[in-house]
Amino acid sequence: MELYSNDFCEIKFYPNFAIITVEKDVVFTLEKASSVRKKLRSFYKNKNFVMITHRKNNHQMSEEVYHHGILDNMKGLAIVSNEKSERDKAMIEQRLFDKSFAFFDTIEEAESWAKAYF
Repeated sequence: MELYSNDFCEIKFYPNFAIITVEKDVVFTLEKASSVRKKLRSFYKNKNFVMITHRKNNHQMSEEVYHHGILDNMKGLAIVSNEKSERDKAMIEQRLFDKSFAFFDTIEEAESWAKAYF
């Protein structure tokens, strides 16, 4: 596992999946997504991977990220939270993401899904 962090998020890189945790009260904009994309592109190159977003901190996600901020080799997205409000947000976000999408209560469940994906 390789770890990267900055002032708005932490990313853990694994061979087939990445786990991102966004800091509390951050508005995750297209500009922030661009920074994350650079790190993902550097680590995965053209290799397919899935993204797990661990939503333990309340933050907002700009719709622009789904329209313009997704890498072609990101084949799936898992959202992890045990908060009903996050599940409600995820239902809206799912309509914006045209690839494999899943919601889990625990990070272990999401990791298992990610490992089985390939």
